[in-house]
Amino acid sequence: MWRIVPLFLFLCACTQDAETPDVSAGTGQTNERPNILLIVADDLGYSDIGVFGSEISTPNLDKLAAEGMVLRNFYTGPTCSVSRSMLMSGMDNHIAGLGNMAETVADNQLGVPGYEGHLNKRVDTIAEVVRPAGYHTYMAGKWHLGMQPEQSPGSRGFEQSFALLYGGASHFGDMTGPDAHRDPALYRENGRLLSELPKDFYSTTFYTDRVISQIDSNIGDGEPFLAFLSYTAPHWPLQAPDEYLDKYRGQYDDGYDATRERRFAKQKGLGLFPPATPEPPRPAHVRPWDELSAEEQRFHAQNMEIYAAMIDHMDMSIGRVLEYLAQQDEMDNTIIVFISDNGADPWDYDHSPPAVGNYAARFDNSAENRGREGSFVFYGAEWAHVSNTPFTRFKGSAYEGGIRSPAIVNWPARIKGGQVSESLTYIADWFPTFAGLAGVSETKSSGKNLLPLLQGSVEAVRDDTETVGIEAWGKRGIVSQQFKFVSSPTVPHGRADWELYDLTVDPSEQTDLAADEPEEFAALKQEWDEYQSTNNVILPEGEFKIRPVGEKPTE
Repeated sequence: MWRIVPLFLFLCACTQDAETPDVSAGTGQTNERPNILLIVADDLGYSDIGVFGSEISTPNLDKLAAEGMVLRNFYTGPTCSVSRSMLMSGMDNHIAGLGNMAETVADNQLGVPGYEGHLNKRVDTIAEVVRPAGYHTYMAGKWHLGMQPEQSPGSRGFEQSFALLYGGASHFGDMTGPDAHRDPALYRENGRLLSELPKDFYSTTFYTDRVISQIDSNIGDGEPFLAFLSYTAPHWPLQAPDEYLDKYRGQYDDGYDATRERRFAKQKGLGLFPPATPEPPRPAHVRPWDELSAEEQRFHAQNMEIYAAMIDHMDMSIGRVLEYLAQQDEMDNTIIVFISDNGADPWDYDHSPPAVGNYAARFDNSAENRGREGSFVFYGAEWAHVSNTPFTRFKGSAYEGGIRSPAIVNWPARIKGGQVSESLTYIADWFPTFAGLAGVSETKSSGKNLLPLLQGSVEAVRDDTETVGIEAWGKRGIVSQQFKFVSSPTVPHGRADWELYDLTVDPSEQTDLAADEPEEFAALKQEWDEYQSTNNVILPEGEFKIRPVGEKPTE
């Protein structure tokens, strides 16, 4: 079942076979410790970059994929901070402190260990692990793992940092927060709380500049670095520089149905899904494009233009980092990992918590100002289901559209180019992978070291008895290499039946096999029970709502 197959890319200019690194027995340590560049996009859907089926211009990410490895079956948590807690700590989110998002901790979870709403001190961050081993550690962008000084990147192992503390904000310098409870947005630079941003601030540009300057501050001193470039693109509010907005004018006038059809066809052509994979359905509450009025079509098309512009600009910015590394002759000894933190977000003005939707509606969202500073734009389920092609559901769920994300790994000197791995991989896996590359063998992690997979000595890091458990907001699941066991209550205290899907033939989760595969159902139910017990999973009770996040941060 598991295999690594060629990446059938129209752009494939793959590198020659590289030397496989020597690995010290039992540690995953290479003879030459590489630089580590971790790039995370925010709410980017599975099909939103070219190598995963998109029409959006992403030449730099496509090139990284063509010369590296695509992880086709890469999973995250259902939401931003939940995923990031596992990425930073290598531990399950219910252990690391984000059993639920800080903004939405349920009444019965308040005060319970593992539900602190910030990355707790019972886990180490990857920066805290590799820095004593001789790595410089840098961070720029979204943090979302704690607001107080002792919870900031500077107190959790990062030598230099510029961090947005909240889960989202205006991408421009006005510091508009993400909702009525979190306005203005809050930033820390090397631990210091900021009162203003530069007038020309745009998030993607600024975070890129910061990471380049951080790396450059110690370049050439003989010590490797770990850099965490944590973009807020393309998280709402959707905003982009004018020249990128202009680039996509009219590009989506034929609508979301046609765009998703093209993406799905391209994915099958790229070898991401078998030719016989069923057509993914349009969500039941999304109207067919040809039933919309001309005014409605223009509204939705413009939303996607802004979203595409953000991704295009992010790709260009990644290219700037790659160009800098090439100029410093550091590309060959830098492992570059690009992922999204979860699936695409379907919220809009009417289908989001009032603290967000009502707040967003106060802004100048006229056609002339949409996507610019002072606007607050979503793109809704209409386009989020396109971003998640070919999956169903969205961010916040345990269905594939919420937790299966694009992932690319590039290391010119060590990873053979042009590969797609079908191995089940998980966001917690990066912690032991990076620790192993840094020569640190004594770490706690629920993840797997991916180095043997990346260097080609194994085809999978989990056997067919090993699973990954997932839960947030009561949306829960167990993922194996073949099957998916998922349950998603839609109301507080609501009963949710478990569903079972064979992802190898049904990635859009259309055919529930719960009644047809009783043995598999029972086995995965036992896996869930063990996961819940081991990780102290407390299913939420009470009404879901956006709430203030603790006390305002101090200096």
